[in-house]
Amino acid sequence: MASEDVLRKTLKNADGKPFQKYKGIQNNFVLEDYELIFDDVQNDRMGHTGMRVRVPLKKAGFPEDTYSTKSREIALRDLIARRFRESARTHARSPIPKTSGGEVFIPRPGQEILERGSVIITQYFIEVRFTVDLPADGNKVSAMAMDLLLERIRTIVSESLYYSQYKQSKLYNHLYTNENADYIRDNLDSKGLVGFIADGSILPRREDDLAPMIDAVPFSCENGMKVTFEVPNGEAIAGMGIPKGFTVISGPSRNGKSTFLDGIFAGVYNHIPGDGREYVISSRDAAYIMSEPNRPADSVDISMFVRESDEFEDTSAAKKEFISSPMSEFVSVSEAVEMGSELILVDEEFSNPCVLRRGFLAEEDGLASLSELGRSMGESGISLIIVSGDESVIRSADNIIMIKGHAASKVSVDRIETTAQYRRPADRSPISKGMVFEKGHRDVNITAQAIRTIEIGEFKVNVPVAALFDTSQTSTIADAIAVMKDMMDGSKSMAEVCRDAIDSIRAEDNSIENGVGMHHATIRPIDLAAVVNRHPQMLAIQKR
Repeated sequence: MASEDVLRKTLKNADGKPFQKYKGIQNNFVLEDYELIFDDVQNDRMGHTGMRVRVPLKKAGFPEDTYSTKSREIALRDLIARRFRESARTHARSPIPKTSGGEVFIPRPGQEILERGSVIITQYFIEVRFTVDLPADGNKVSAMAMDLLLERIRTIVSESLYYSQYKQSKLYNHLYTNENADYIRDNLDSKGLVGFIADGSILPRREDDLAPMIDAVPFSCENGMKVTFEVPNGEAIAGMGIPKGFTVISGPSRNGKSTFLDGIFAGVYNHIPGDGREYVISSRDAAYIMSEPNRPADSVDISMFVRESDEFEDTSAAKKEFISSPMSEFVSVSEAVEMGSELILVDEEFSNPCVLRRGFLAEEDGLASLSELGRSMGESGISLIIVSGDESVIRSADNIIMIKGHAASKVSVDRIETTAQYRRPADRSPISKGMVFEKGHRDVNITAQAIRTIEIGEFKVNVPVAALFDTSQTSTIADAIAVMKDMMDGSKSMAEVCRDAIDSIRAEDNSIENGVGMHHATIRPIDLAAVVNRHPQMLAIQKR
C-alpha cells in the first residue's frame, strides 16, 4: 500500500510523458477517508482502467439494520450502485475538456433490485468496483489525471458511500420494498399461490421499460379474489393471488391481458420503489414460453406432448438442428421443467394454436395440447398460466381470470374433462466438446451482444424467453458459460452444471482479492440453461 502523497507524486512525475507511464499507479493507495485500488491500468487511451474504492464500514456510517439480513444487504448494495452511477454521470461523464478520457463508469442498473457485483459489503468495508478512462493529451499523460483521480472520484465517493448523504426515508423504503417482496415470494407456496399482484400496481410500461406508463390505470381485482400478506415492514399488502394449477387469463382485446402476463414474468425479480410493480411477485423459476421456429433441440423429452412425429425419430429424445414452430414450444416447456420450473407462462399471441388446444376434428392428432395436459401438470406440481380467448382452452382450466380495463374478476364456466396425463421429462447432461468457442485470435469468445443475445464462438444465440432485464445479467450469463465450458462433460445434469457455474461466479464476485464482479448481477440457472440449449453445437445425453 502507498499513501496519497505517493499517488500525487507519481501522477506529477508522469505528466506529459508517454501514456504507458500511467502503469506506475497500479497499486493500493490509502487516502484520508478511503482506499483507492488500481487493479488493471489501461495500456493506451482506448482502454479502461479497472478500479475499486473501499470505505471503512464505520466511516461509511450505515446503521447495522440496513444490511443485517441478506435481503437488506442486497437492496443496500443495489442502492449504492445506483447512487454511485448517478454521481459519476454528474461529475465524470467524459471527456474532460481539452483531453480524451475522463469517464468514471459503473453499469447502469435497471428497474430490478439485484445482487450486484459492482458493490460488496464486508464486516470491515464497503467496496465499489468501477472503471476509469484515464485522461490523455494525445498519447501522453494529462495533467487532468490529478483532478479526476483525487477530486472528482472523491466527490463521487462522498455522495454515494456515506449514510449521511442519503435521505433516510428513501433509503429505508428501498430496503423495506425488497424485504417485503422477498417475504411475499417466500410465502406464496404456503398460501397455495404461484403469483401475487398487489392492488394499485401499475403494469403498463413506457416504451423504454424504465418506468410505468404515464396515466396508466392501476390494477384492481374483485374482493373474492383478494389475499393479504402481513409483511415485515409497514401495513399489510392486499391484492390478487394466482392459485396453483391451470389458470387462463381471458377478456376483451386491448384490455391488458398480455401486459398482465408480462408483469407476472417480470415478477421473478423484485423492483425498485416507484416502478409500479413493487409487489407483483411470482415464483422465482417462472418460464415464459413462445414460438421459436428454427431453434435447435438435443435429446429433449417431449413424448408427453408428442406421441410420434415425422420431425423426430424419437420424441422421448427429440434431436434436430432446426425445429418447427410448434415443436419449439414443447421443447421449451420440457427444458424449463427439466430446470425445475414450477410455473409455465404462455400467451396465445406468441404461440401456435395446436400447442394451446386440440384442433376441431383433430381427435387423431398425435399432439397433446397444453390445455389438455394443464390439469395433470398442476397435479404434478407444475402450474400453467395461459392468455387465451379460445373456448376449449378456457373450459379446460382450473381457474379463469377475466381482465377488463386492468381490473380482474373471476369467471366460472362448464369445464371440459380430460384424461390426458402429463409426465415429467427425463433429465439431460450437457456435453461441450462439440462446441467451438474460438473466434479469430481468441481461444474463448463468449460476449454479451444485447440484453438477450450472447455470442459464443462465431454463433449469436438469441434467447427471447430469458428473464434478462439488465446488461449486467447478460454479462454474467456470458461469463458463466465460460465457466461451464469445462464442466459440461456429461457427468452432471444441466441443472447441476448451471447451479455450479453460478456458484463459482458468485464466489469470485464476493472475493476481496479482485474487482472482476463489476459487470455481474443475479441470474437464474434456468436462463443460463436457456442460452446453452439454443446453441446449435450443444450436445446432451439422457441417463436412462
